[in-house]
Amino acid sequence: MKCVITFTIIQIATLFCVDSLVWAASYNESKVDSLYQIVHDPEVSYTRKYKMISAHNNLSLYIEYFDKLYSIYHKLLEESNRYVDPEGTFLFNSSLANLYLCLLDRKGTETYLNQAGERINQVKNVSNLAFYYNIKAQYIQYFHPDCMPEAVHYYQLALSNYDKMNKSGKEDEIAVMLRNLSIDAFFRNDSAYIAKTIRKINELKSSRSSPFIDFYYMDVASLLHTVYYHYSSDERFLDSTIYCLQKCLDIYEKGLLPKSFDHICVNLYTIYAEIISMKKNPDIAAIDSLLSMAIDNHVDSLGMARVYLTKTRTYFNRNMIDSAEITALKSQSYLQYGYKNNDYSIEKRNFDFLRAIYEMKGDYKKAIEYNNLWSKKNDEIRANEVKELELQYEAEMKESELKRLYAEELHQQNRYKLIFLACALLCLLALFQVYQLWLKKRNLNNQIALIDAEREEMKLKVKLQEEQTVKMQLERYIALSDFRLKELEIIGKTKDLEHLYRNKEELDKQVDLYRQKVEDLEAMIKKDSHENINLQYVILDDLKRLFSRQMFVRKYIENLENLDGTYTDKIITICNENLSVSYLKYCVCFAIGMGISEVAECFNIEQSSVHMIRYRLKKKFGLSNDDDLSVFLQEQTVNDE
Repeated sequence: MKCVITFTIIQIATLFCVDSLVWAASYNESKVDSLYQIVHDPEVSYTRKYKMISAHNNLSLYIEYFDKLYSIYHKLLEESNRYVDPEGTFLFNSSLANLYLCLLDRKGTETYLNQAGERINQVKNVSNLAFYYNIKAQYIQYFHPDCMPEAVHYYQLALSNYDKMNKSGKEDEIAVMLRNLSIDAFFRNDSAYIAKTIRKINELKSSRSSPFIDFYYMDVASLLHTVYYHYSSDERFLDSTIYCLQKCLDIYEKGLLPKSFDHICVNLYTIYAEIISMKKNPDIAAIDSLLSMAIDNHVDSLGMARVYLTKTRTYFNRNMIDSAEITALKSQSYLQYGYKNNDYSIEKRNFDFLRAIYEMKGDYKKAIEYNNLWSKKNDEIRANEVKELELQYEAEMKESELKRLYAEELHQQNRYKLIFLACALLCLLALFQVYQLWLKKRNLNNQIALIDAEREEMKLKVKLQEEQTVKMQLERYIALSDFRLKELEIIGKTKDLEHLYRNKEELDKQVDLYRQKVEDLEAMIKKDSHENINLQYVILDDLKRLFSRQMFVRKYIENLENLDGTYTDKIITICNENLSVSYLKYCVCFAIGMGISEVAECFNIEQSSVHMIRYRLKKKFGLSNDDDLSVFLQEQTVNDE
């Protein structure tokens, strides 16, 4: 029973993936015709065409206009290749793959998906990437149901790309992907993940009111309650599942869903009947009514097979063996008529019913015959799986070969880049050598000019010395007497003495000025001590004004405000000396964590001066060379606190 339900969910999930976006847009045939004319108009630029089509990825799902849509995307794909636009090539290959996926054409879908995958490394547009990964996941889920973990991986990639963009208008697509991810959780009986998915769909409901999101919400809720039933066998969860399915069908029967949902909801009638049949006392009339509605609306052989399989189980459970045989044979005829590679679970279930029916009737020959038919079919399944694995292996080998060729091409491109870079470096080296030669030539010219200038200067010096010699001789004649020489000597000493007196007067003035400043400072200190003025407040206020004018130390203003009010008094007490205001400022700076470079730049002094100040403060505090002054000063703050 569980196998039939899970397979049913796979089929519906796949149909959701294919058709979910058809009703998300309101385009009609005239709109498609308009786009067709614009794309085939040579006067319209490629950029404008790309912007118009890229805004409507969902256009690929209008399969009733397949011929026109194929022509639109194929025309744009040709233009993107001509203009060497990897984004456009990627988008239009993805759109063509989506178009073929709607037709369930495996070969066409694979062809264009592979062509799009070749450009994925060149794509940066998250919307295009999300579109591609969504199609890739749908393709794997429908044509390779055994590779569901890979499909889940691509769904997660698509959702992560949707998270990077504006999700407005994408709620329906996201709800479909969340619903498909809940299918994987259903297979794993992961009720926690399904509940998480329901919460996410509920968030989408709050951002956008849509009957489609309501439909998905109730559908996923039915999966959650079915999992709860498998855990507990409590029929109350079956009732909840029936309630959710009824809500889904109510939305459909009210005409809120388009025609593309007809075959989906027809399958829901069958699932509804199957869920009712799982109860201990099923409502037979409701089952018959639901199956009749499914039979009246089904158009595909697989759906009809599932309907008759459900009727077979109902008759079999009621011990109506003859009726069960008739419906099982009808189901088998539909399975043989419309057999697909995904229908093994339904066919196996039908074979099991036929075998059990004939065993109950005592016709063991037919029972063995159907058992052998299933064994043969099982061998065929295994052969198909082996063939599929072989094809997958060949595809992987070809993919690895493509990667190798791509790596070789990339290596060759890197070689060309290296050669180009080497040539560019050689050119730069040649230019540098030419520049060096030019510099040497200029230096030689400068040296020659300098030598010529020095030669001319020597000539002038020689001429000057000759003139000075003549002058000295003339002066020697003037100063012949000793008296004149002594007089000149006295005059020179007198001038030196006057110069010394002038210097002494200037020094005396500076000493008087310095003494006056010291007296003023001592008077100020005495005045402060009598008026109880807080020395630390003056120092911190001065530092705050200094810091506020310099951007790089503004961050320390808060540390100044958090400093204890008696910190400077404590430092003075520890030092046992009357520290100057300047030294107290430096102590505060080191205590709040300022570095040597910051202190130097703040007080506009050299870093060597800051080192000397630190050395002197260490001596004043009695610290050794290995002790850290900043840590010592900060520890005093901690102790106070």
